[in-house]
Amino acid sequence: MSKVTVTLDGATTSFELDTNGNTVLVGALDAGLDAPYSCQGGVCTTCKCKILSGSATMDSNYALTPKEVEKGYLLACQAHPTSDELIISWDEA
Repeated sequence: MSKVTVTLDGATTSFELDTNGNTVLVGALDAGLDAPYSCQGGVCTTCKCKILSGSATMDSNYALTPKEVEKGYLLACQAHPTSDELIISWDEA
């Protein structure tokens, strides 16, 4: 399990997410957040967010450049936490 903390529209919310379970986007939606998304296929970048602390891996990525990934950006619809704690922000994406 990973503790995921999300900043969206200036508000911060935390929830637990199984590292082998749902994506960060699904976890955020299940936590009641109005997280941005569209295709859920790793193509459109609507769910693009930035890792502030911790780490995550993406199932697929058809939209972010290697440089963006290196800078900590990820697609929440494809992301799974790989650390005990993951802090991300949609506000800084």
